[in-house]
Amino acid sequence: MIKFFHVVAIGGLIASATYAYTIKYETLYHGEQLAKLKQRSQKEREAIAVLKAEWQHLNRPDRLQMLSERHLALQPLAATQLVRFSDIPARAPKVDDIGRKLEALGLSDDLPTASIGRPAASATTAQPVRNAPQTAPQPPRPPQRPQ
Repeated sequence: MIKFFHVVAIGGLIASATYAYTIKYETLYHGEQLAKLKQRSQKEREAIAVLKAEWQHLNRPDRLQMLSERHLALQPLAATQLVRFSDIPARAPKVDDIGRKLEALGLSDDLPTASIGRPAASATTAQPVRNAPQTAPQPPRPPQRPQ
């Protein structure tokens, strides 16, 4: 019976040692992976810093001025090109061209009355019946005089 307990104890010792070494080597592996990631991120930061420096070098005002003079046919600003705010014409009103065309065709009564600049029709607006025959609205008649 004692030999059985010794065998079980030795087996447990071997299993725990194997588990400890497994944990140790996994920890070392993950530590190496972390070090590689840190090194890679540092290289990326350095590359970004180099790119920022190149961008600043390429966007120097004197270099841009030289390039614009060489490649663009720009002329200096003339005093006649400046205007006052009051000289600018008023903006044309927004027009709903599709709505205007539908009204001209007499189809605007069947559609919701949403347009540019106005809120959409409210939900309480009566909707036309789809199965009813469509007739054009008749203009009001003048009152008749008794004879």
